[in-house]
Amino acid sequence: MSLAPTLILFDIDGTLLDTSGAGRRSFMLALDEVFGWGNDARAISFAGATDLDVLDRLAAQRGRTLTPDQVEQFFERLPGALRLALQADPPRVYPGVRELLETLSARADVCLGLVTGNIEPCAWAKLEACHLHGHFTLGAFGHEHADRRELARLARHRAEQQAGGPHAFRACHLIGDTPSDITAAHAIGATALAVATGSFEPARLREAGAHEVWDSLADTRQIVQRLGLI
Repeated sequence: MSLAPTLILFDIDGTLLDTSGAGRRSFMLALDEVFGWGNDARAISFAGATDLDVLDRLAAQRGRTLTPDQVEQFFERLPGALRLALQADPPRVYPGVRELLETLSARADVCLGLVTGNIEPCAWAKLEACHLHGHFTLGAFGHEHADRRELARLARHRAEQQAGGPHAFRACHLIGDTPSDITAAHAIGATALAVATGSFEPARLREAGAHEVWDSLADTRQIVQRLGLI
């Protein structure tokens, strides 16, 4: 009898790749075009945030509550701005990421998913720009909820539905680069695995409750072993 599969959920920015600020620049451009608020985003931290959360915070700063139509209008404009930014300045994949994803996605006993603050078209645009998109079969995205913990719950639920039910996986891991990723992992009973390739130091990630912190994803064998797959 074969073992149940393992679910591994990944964040994108700061974990798999670095867009050199393209995400922020495109967000500011779309804000300016739709609302005239471009400069408001300069002081907002995007690390660990969801696109919906950032938009809500910016609206609150101006004493505004956006209608669903206004939110939809902004999110319709955002992917085009991002694609232009990525064409001008292509993202950089972190060391070891390609080898790790190729190794994991080739296994029949592994399901790879996304928990990202990006809205879905932007998530795929970033992954496609690096040719990483083919490794993921599901995810939860930054337009679906402002709270990353809820996105993690949604991603796990979708994976379980796809795999056959709530007990379909023998283990669940979430890999990210921010305290928000770690909190989201704990919210769904996943192992919180952090990588210090983003803007947070290893000590801060440990303080946030990471079960393990890596400097990078470069050592494929070590990571696969930690995931219980060797």
